[in-house]
Amino acid sequence: MPPYGDDTNSKNPAYQANFSKVRAMASREYFEQTATSLGTLDREELKRQIRNFRGRFKLDFTEDYLNSASVDRLRHILFAALVSTEPRD
Repeated sequence: MPPYGDDTNSKNPAYQANFSKVRAMASREYFEQTATSLGTLDREELKRQIRNFRGRFKLDFTEDYLNSASVDRLRHILFAALVSTEPRD
């Protein structure tokens, strides 16, 4: 069974275009919410979340690197890791 229920309209170009728009809006909302929530985290919380990240891959940064990286760099690392683990079809 298709992941989103009945597949009768999935070959219809108008359906496909609308579905793509909905997915793009959901992705944009996810990115914005993730970026906003990371913007509120301080250095220690960013480091903690990077060290404890559980995704499709392991983040392996030394404590020295995490201590020397800017807060913006830490946010970027965590953001990239989080959005790359977003569920995809």
